[in-house]
Amino acid sequence: MKIDTVSIVISAPSGTGKTTLIYKLLDRLDDLSFVTSTTTRDKRLSEEEGKNYYYVSNNKFQKMIDDEEFLEWAIVHGNRYGTTKKEVDRIRDAGRIPVFDVDVQGARILKSIMGGATFIFIIPPTFEALKKRLKNRATDSEQQIATRLDNAITELKEYTMYDYIVVNDKIDSALSDLESIIRTQMLSKNFMEEKVRLILENNNDHPSG
Repeated sequence: MKIDTVSIVISAPSGTGKTTLIYKLLDRLDDLSFVTSTTTRDKRLSEEEGKNYYYVSNNKFQKMIDDEEFLEWAIVHGNRYGTTKKEVDRIRDAGRIPVFDVDVQGARILKSIMGGATFIFIIPPTFEALKKRLKNRATDSEQQIATRLDNAITELKEYTMYDYIVVNDKIDSALSDLESIIRTQMLSKNFMEEKVRLILENNNDHPSG
């Protein structure tokens, strides 16, 4: 199934600050809307149902797979994450641009089925900075941190799949870079085509001369 819609797909190794950047971006750009993923991961205390994720059991997630409700899904750090077709339709029907927060596996699937999408990869300034951020986050055990760091190396090797790469060293600078990329995409032919078409259609009612 091919989906031809203007959208933004953002990925990053765990602990890079992707989620923080996305929420700040949404506050700045009214045309964007966050695609809320569905996950089997336990909800963290700071998270909200329907805002951060839709939280479901493994059995429910499997039923959604069987019913072909997902555009993409993947197993990440032992939990399953997926993007439903219904969630993307909700945003598109509202005339907004979907912003996907997905891992490298999800991005690879979306790249194969989505036209008009812009793929952005957020990376840490150094591997040591990433390790420090994961430890300071204090949400994972030492073993989980080690797993995330191993996965980060694998994910960083996939950078060639993305259209843009943003280094999140200082959050304000990274946010500015991210916003610049997206504002540029919002002026692209794919995004502006509908506006041009409407102007041309309206001109039919006002012939020149």
